[in-house]
Amino acid sequence: MKDKINKALKPFENRRLNSDEFAIIKNEIQEIISILEDVRLETGEDHILLKWGTLKSWELKSEKGRELLKEYFALGSNESAIMQKDKMEQKQLICGMIDECDGIIEEDWGGKYLTKKEAKEYVLSYNV
Repeated sequence: MKDKINKALKPFENRRLNSDEFAIIKNEIQEIISILEDVRLETGEDHILLKWGTLKSWELKSEKGRELLKEYFALGSNESAIMQKDKMEQKQLICGMIDECDGIIEEDWGGKYLTKKEAKEYVLSYNV
């Protein structure tokens, strides 16, 4: 995918765009983003939002995902993600939830969408 984007950007290297060119390109990018956002609606119903290396919000539909969440909270939690200091066992449970998630996984700071691998690396490496 990055190769396709780089190829599309090649004609614009080392040049300045006038306002009309910028408007046209910006509108095309917005159209592509809209199409991609519609794809989100076709993913599973689960959603995990991570912040400070822990859970900020979630929607887990699978039985296993809900079980992992119960185990996580049984180990103790804080209402504020910034105050939550997950033990390694809790981090492992979050990783299990990530594996079970059939929907979108996001990192809250930048609104970045994460692969399952990226999400688990983020959780496991935070405050270690």
